[in-house]
Amino acid sequence: MLKKIYETKFYETDFKNRIKDSVLLNFMQDIAADDAEKMGFGYSKIKDKNIGWFLTKYHIKLFDTLNNNGQISIETESKGYTKISCIRDFDIYNMENIKIGEATSSWILSDFNTGKIVAPYSIFNNIPMAEKSLLRSNFPKISQLTEYSSTKDFFAQYSDIDVNQHVNNAVYLTWANDSIPINILNETHISELEIQYKQQVKYGEKVIVYTNIDYENLIFTQEIKLETGITACLIRQKRIY
Repeated sequence: MLKKIYETKFYETDFKNRIKDSVLLNFMQDIAADDAEKMGFGYSKIKDKNIGWFLTKYHIKLFDTLNNNGQISIETESKGYTKISCIRDFDIYNMENIKIGEATSSWILSDFNTGKIVAPYSIFNNIPMAEKSLLRSNFPKISQLTEYSSTKDFFAQYSDIDVNQHVNNAVYLTWANDSIPINILNETHISELEIQYKQQVKYGEKVIVYTNIDYENLIFTQEIKLETGITACLIRQKRIY
């Protein structure tokens, strides 16, 4: 288990002085990497094996607005593996150390050459099996869209690419939020967020964000597709005023 304090900067906030959702994902990715290193199965231990950790799912619940009050702290803990995935939890606290959110995530190991999934226990002998009854989420399925309210195009830029040479996981949420009407973004904030990553997006590739809006319940379901039609990411967010 690891807990870190993050000093929040003005450039990490929106014009209402709220921490950007993508910044929170970057904080979570940072502490996950640090804790994995501390536990002996981080990037430095696998970079020479030609394999890498890939995030596949997030289920996040926020109990309050992510106001920028100078800092937030995040605590993370590995919950072990289930078949081919490793599960990691997060707890999010404001500067008064009041819990304002929690999340769970699912990660896989993948071979860079073949693209095949590598069982974590075949590489590391210190990852325990997860107790499924204690997991925070079973990651409910997000269905591909059969109808949508709008579409918006984006291209993967140099600044979007991470150490694994594909688009960083937080960028998908940026694309998704940039596809929501500005008045809704101004007036609401995320209370529950589910992200399921399906396909890597690489530098220069075009993606289309398809958005379906349930205005009555303020639920936004989004499918991010490559220009080829392959689904790269599915996102469902519940927003509240």
